[in-house]
Amino acid sequence: MNLSLVFKASAVVLLLNGLMALFNTDQFMAMADFDVSADMHTLGQFMGVTFLIFGMIAWKTVDLAGDNLAAFGKVYAIAEAMWVAIIAYHVATGVAGGATAIGNLAISSLFAVLFFIKSRD
Repeated sequence: MNLSLVFKASAVVLLLNGLMALFNTDQFMAMADFDVSADMHTLGQFMGVTFLIFGMIAWKTVDLAGDNLAAFGKVYAIAEAMWVAIIAYHVATGVAGGATAIGNLAISSLFAVLFFIKSRD
């Protein structure tokens, strides 16, 4: 697996999360053990669009970065590590849980490691 493929895989996960959060908001948020209110529904949709934006950026980074792809990979490693930290904190403190939180914690952990390792090659 090369760095380009890690970017594409990350983009797919972000796009799937974005679509779920945007179009299946209540279920997506409930799967993270959130009480879904009208405000939470609105926030979930905003989060969905944000995931879609980041998914598009991750997908196009491979084409746009050129010889600087490894540098972008290091930035993405830090970004994924930040997601790991905040999701882990929310799970540990009990404010989030369920399939959405645990699944994204595992996937973000994997991507943080992959981006870090593949950016060093």
